[in-house]
Amino acid sequence: MKNLMIIAAAVAGLSLVATASWAKDKKEQRRPQGIPGQVLPQHYEQKANDDDKDDNDRTAEQEHRNKENRRAGKDARIERQREHRDEVRERKREADDQREEARDEHIETKRERRDAARERADERRDLRRKQVEEKNGPNAERDRKWANQDARIARKEAKRDEKRAEGDAKRDQARAAEDAAEERQDDRVDMKREHRDERREEERDAARTKEQRKINREQASGQD
Repeated sequence: MKNLMIIAAAVAGLSLVATASWAKDKKEQRRPQGIPGQVLPQHYEQKANDDDKDDNDRTAEQEHRNKENRRAGKDARIERQREHRDEVRERKREADDQREEARDEHIETKRERRDAARERADERRDLRRKQVEEKNGPNAERDRKWANQDARIARKEAKRDEKRAEGDAKRDQARAAEDAAEERQDDRVDMKREHRDERREEERDAARTKEQRKINREQASGQD
């Protein structure tokens, strides 16, 4: 009877130890420990080697050089992005200029066509008047009507020229405003980039100072 009680107590004690160990392992997420002579899976051995290896075995000076290389790479990437944006903006402006030039050519061609048509009309009118004079001879009333007609034509031409000048002035004013807006945009871009460069350089100077202090401490500890 005593033997049975001893065995039961031993089994209960082992169960409590196993339960406590399992709870502790589950809480701490410990890596399984190998039994002497047992071969663990490869990923457990690799993890053990990684844990034993120092996470950062580079010197402070090597870290500084690596960071400087990354900074240089970032600067090159920023410069490429800026060049690309400048090219895109320049292509857009060139396309706008080409559209404006095409519009000017269209307006000029339209004006030349209308002016040529009016010149042909003037030539036909002068020819008819000459034929009428040759056929009917001088006539004061007819000359007065022709003079009034010429005055109306002159006023119409003056009004047309004035309207053309107003249209040209409006286009020139609009283009001047666009050019000024483009200059302001370029100034804003340059100012924004300059501000970002200055801020980035200030942050880098602070980081370089810390890195240099770390290098000095490492060198001092090495000399000691």
